Amino acid sequence: MIFKIAKISYDPVIGYAAEELKRCLEKMDASLDIIVLTYPAYRADLKDALWIGMDTAFPVPEVADPKLDDAIAIDVKNGCGYITGANPRAVLIAAFRYLRELGAAWVRPKDGEVLPACDVRSRTVVLSEVPANRHRGVCIEGAVALEHVNDMIDWLPRVGLNAYFNQFMIPATFYEQWYEHQENDLLTSYPVDHADIEGMRDSTVYEIKRRGLLYHATGHGWTCEPFGISGTGWQFDRVHHVPDESWQYLAEVNGKRELWGNIPLNTNLCYSNPVVRQKMSDAVVEYCAARPEVDYLHVWLADGFNNHCECASCVTKRPSDWYIDILNEIDEKLTAAGIDTKVVFLMYFDLYWPPVESKLNNPERFVLMFAPITRTYTHSLGDAPEFDPANLPPYVRNKCRTPRSVEENLCWLKQWKEFFPGDCFDYDYHYMWDHHRDIAHMSMNRVLFDDMKAMHKLDMNGMISCQNQRVWMPSGFGMVAMAEALWNAEADYDAVADDYFHAAFGSDGTLVRDYLEKVSASFMPPYFRREMGDVNPEVAESIAEIPAITAEFQNVILKNLDAGLDENQTRSWEYLDYHRQMCDLLAACFQKLAEGEKDEAERLFKRTCRWLQENETAFSDVFDVFQLQKTLGRAFKAPGVIF
Repeated sequence: MIFKIAKISYDPVIGYAAEELKRCLEKMDASLDIIVLTYPAYRADLKDALWIGMDTAFPVPEVADPKLDDAIAIDVKNGCGYITGANPRAVLIAAFRYLRELGAAWVRPKDGEVLPACDVRSRTVVLSEVPANRHRGVCIEGAVALEHVNDMIDWLPRVGLNAYFNQFMIPATFYEQWYEHQENDLLTSYPVDHADIEGMRDSTVYEIKRRGLLYHATGHGWTCEPFGISGTGWQFDRVHHVPDESWQYLAEVNGKRELWGNIPLNTNLCYSNPVVRQKMSDAVVEYCAARPEVDYLHVWLADGFNNHCECASCVTKRPSDWYIDILNEIDEKLTAAGIDTKVVFLMYFDLYWPPVESKLNNPERFVLMFAPITRTYTHSLGDAPEFDPANLPPYVRNKCRTPRSVEENLCWLKQWKEFFPGDCFDYDYHYMWDHHRDIAHMSMNRVLFDDMKAMHKLDMNGMISCQNQRVWMPSGFGMVAMAEALWNAEADYDAVADDYFHAAFGSDGTLVRDYLEKVSASFMPPYFRREMGDVNPEVAESIAEIPAITAEFQNVILKNLDAGLDENQTRSWEYLDYHRQMCDLLAACFQKLAEGEKDEAERLFKRTCRWLQENETAFSDVFDVFQLQKTLGRAFKAPGVIF
């Protein structure tokens, strides 16, 4: 049966959308023989086709900025009609949404595509939507291969996400962690240099733009690279080259101008020095001119906290005031150069204290990023009680206390929103560390979902998730739930969970959800967040229940591994079985830790790490062994280390 997809324009993103629509529909309905036709505009006389693209004949909801906002509209009856959006990226998102309405699902990247049989010509899909949030994306973190990043980028628009963020000038540390197989001496190391990683970065940019996604770039690094200092990671055990003329520009702390903790990325500068501001602003303009593909350029100060310059000139203003001065210089130069790139600035660590003197001269240029890196994930942002601003600590240079509670974090956000009421998004870390502290993810996933639903209540317009890329074991439910709640602030958690677990695991998906809820609760995530003390008999007793829970569920896993499910659902059960084994090993060591037997706990944790290293290749696409070892290994370091 001939089935026509009529593509409007030669736009490559719309072309990709048509290709994916054809590929998926042919798999879902074997009776279809699909041809793709291309037209410069809609033809009303061609009614026996599924149109995809943008045309004035297709009504789309109004949005504030069609370049940045992703309204979609679908009107397809019996295989004929249109799929459109406010921009080419939105058209692609709409195409995947149409497929999802037909029953398709993407439960994880690469091997998580579920395309059930469907009589396409009998189905009607009509909807018109504007997502609840503009900013819906993921930022590179963790140990990654190029394939891991490109797989994530490929997955994003399938679930309605629209942005990707490559950190640093060269995102070296993330690729080095994987290719050098740091923390796993059983795998062969393949060292990569900066030229290799630049090539990988450019490959990811190609994949981002192929899908029309919004591209965020850089972040940390502006305090290093313009001064001839490499800033591509947090390596403290290396010799870093600092040009002789650049030492004078480093922050003076405790009477010395030196690299903070021997980490360039963590080293602030002498921001009162006009040469520092000039070099930073010139570098930003040069970068933007050379890289017009960047939609949002992140201009951050150094990482870390209590590391700002104490010279006589710098102490006359808060770091945030000097920061605003730098941003104004950047804006003036970008404007003079005719460059309209959006600039993202952040409230983070010492920058929680907003400016008291400086003001942004051109607020439309900027987007505020709220980065609550020290918050707890035991409580949701949406459920935070009010915090009295009078109880916020005063700014004392290099003696700042970082907030843990969500309510204090949000109170700081309110102070900044009084200074800058413009576009703002959350930059949060649920899948950076906390998914390793909630072994089954389910408690954290509920917090993540509720956080995303609360964005507009908190005067934010979405989130860029700072996270590991391989977060799909035991499931990808949290990532799908995040995407759903960012798109639809009225989304129902249970409905999203039911759909996900059925798609990923088949008819026993409900059992998987119940099992993971039990595992999550029994591990008591607040304990892993260092919120319940190192020695805690109640925690030890709860964790001791894990082996019985996993042993009982092993029978369900084995049954489904032999059930003849489709390939992707079978893979879901295989990953779940590896996760079950990991849970048993982690339960043994953390039960001992909660009982106060730290030496035995550490021995058992090393055993767990060795098992993970031995089996890493079996689940390397879905689980970051490097990051689990680094995150949970902190439990055996100095007390109070939380991230």
